[in-house]
Amino acid sequence: MTIDKKQQDKFKSVKQRLSTIQLAIKKDLKNSQLPQVDDVEQFTATSDEMDSLCPNEWRTPMDDYMDRLGQFQTVMKGRDLQAIEDAFQGLLDCKVSCHKEFRQK
Repeated sequence: MTIDKKQQDKFKSVKQRLSTIQLAIKKDLKNSQLPQVDDVEQFTATSDEMDSLCPNEWRTPMDDYMDRLGQFQTVMKGRDLQAIEDAFQGLLDCKVSCHKEFRQK
């Protein structure tokens, strides 16, 4: 199944919002600060929105991403900066992997 132009535009918009929030979280972590709760909530909500738009052909990498998002949410509750950095890096690695897979098709 391929997505139509409207779905593609919506997915692109969500992806751009996600990238903006991701940069804010990365900045906090780089400065050895816990990410802002509002940023994490927005990141999670936007990730959920992306998941709902995901075509079936991308379901496996998206499911992996969503699993990692759950891990990130869990470690955020513990407020352990290193664990949060590791979990967030796992999300970024997952995203890169998904993009590589998409470009190969």
